Amino acid sequence: MVMIDSIPSIAFLWCYMAIIWGNLIHIWKKKPQMISKSWSLLFGAFFLLAFGDVFHLLPRTYLWYLYTFENQTTIYASSTGIFIYGIGLILTGITMTFFYLFFYLSWKNQYIIQSNSPKLQGIKSKIKIFDGIIYGSVIIRTILILLPWNNYGSAPVYYLGILSFRLITNIPLYIIGFVVLYLFLKSSSATKDSNHIHPDINIALKQSSIWIIVSFIMYTFPLLGINLIPLLGIMMIPKTIAYLIVLYYMKKYILLNPSLTQMPKKSDTIIIDKKNEINYVKDPVT
Repeated sequence: MVMIDSIPSIAFLWCYMAIIWGNLIHIWKKKPQMISKSWSLLFGAFFLLAFGDVFHLLPRTYLWYLYTFENQTTIYASSTGIFIYGIGLILTGITMTFFYLFFYLSWKNQYIIQSNSPKLQGIKSKIKIFDGIIYGSVIIRTILILLPWNNYGSAPVYYLGILSFRLITNIPLYIIGFVVLYLFLKSSSATKDSNHIHPDINIALKQSSIWIIVSFIMYTFPLLGINLIPLLGIMMIPKTIAYLIVLYYMKKYILLNPSLTQMPKKSDTIIIDKKNEINYVKDPVT
């Protein structure tokens, strides 16, 4: 069984798209004159999120139209509709994967490459392990998404009522998400009293982590149980709202934060003064 969209759900999705694209346009217009690599990657992550959702929303709207106004008995009755819906699921799955990859790369550039904080040495010593987990999971998930056993062109095939190949496809995404969450929380806690990382960045990561956790919880319910309880599809609404809240914190504390507009060089040490203003001090040549 699948949950059929209704006027309220379609309206919500279009409101979501208007909000996220409106925010992205606003951020781009107000972007700092000097854009750091971390800023670009973070903005790119949300662009990918919004871009991928376009290919998910349009087919869902079309299928809803067929079901509501063309008297289709099932959303799978239209071969054309379900084909573009399947393509939308593939593109959304891939862009969501790279959304978290860009999150990771933005974090890595800010906390590992640019920062010289001694409190991050433990994480820095294991960064190759984290790289391997993240890149490996991205590759595996991308391959899994493209495999035909996902049945994107038809209703998912379930075993024991809840298990499907799409569940396997999502395992690498959970791995990526958990690693990103661990690094966000670990690094922001380790540098909370450090003068090498701006406190607003730590706030953004901590607050965003809470809502990323919420999004994964809300996503897990329909992933496991929508075949048995179609109404669980409604859990995707708070999941979607959670991503908007993540965007809010990243926008407020990083993307449009006036005190984070300078772009340091790799050799510069970041020093935060008592007013939380950033100063870059040239490291001595050794």
